[in-house]
Amino acid sequence: MSRTFLLGSWAWIATGIGHLSIMGVMALGDADPAADRAATAAKGVTFALGGVQRSLYEVDLGINFVMSVALVFGGLACLVVAKAGPVPRALAGLGCVTSLVLLAVALVLLPSPPIVLFAVAALAFGHAFVVAGQRGAVKAAG
Repeated sequence: MSRTFLLGSWAWIATGIGHLSIMGVMALGDADPAADRAATAAKGVTFALGGVQRSLYEVDLGINFVMSVALVFGGLACLVVAKAGPVPRALAGLGCVTSLVLLAVALVLLPSPPIVLFAVAALAFGHAFVVAGQRGAVKAAG
């Protein structure tokens, strides 16, 4: 497989693990009074959706956790597919398009680490897509 396909997969995994790590550090407590006030305010805003009552804080925490785990899973799934044999060009293209969408969101809403990692993933999956087009499928590299 193309080493760049592996690089894109690992960029997704690194982004998910990094985000989980940041969530863990933040859960330990923040000495910033403004952050404490914001968390307290979010805990006070509740709503019911689908018959389930949640606070804004819980929903935000859940979305962040799910997104992080999904990124790790997606990267690991790509590694498993790559190890099993030639990677279909469609998968490399899907990884590239997904990374570009994630990069666009990161550019507008997120700090620099995910911007850099999604840019790396988009370039890596894009290169793997081009290589797969030339060879029919991404081949194993060693």
